[in-house]
Amino acid sequence: MKNIWAYIERKKWHAGTKYRVALLILGTLYALVGLAVWLIIRIWALSTWDWMVCFIGYPIVISWFVVFLYSCNHDFHDGRRCR
Repeated sequence: MKNIWAYIERKKWHAGTKYRVALLILGTLYALVGLAVWLIIRIWALSTWDWMVCFIGYPIVISWFVVFLYSCNHDFHDGRRCR
């Protein structure tokens, strides 16, 4: 998380854009992890598509809270220079 946050912070974007990119990246990563877990579990149980949506959807919602909680202590700064 810290590495992703530092990578996004180095970009010269507005703070709002940086938050949206952080949500997109972490949401995608969490969804891929959820998909991988479902692909492993579906061999033995929970093989319907409904469960795939649950295993992918909930991690995305959790990633929003993770970004919110992490941003409480680590704010993004605007990419604009102060004159």
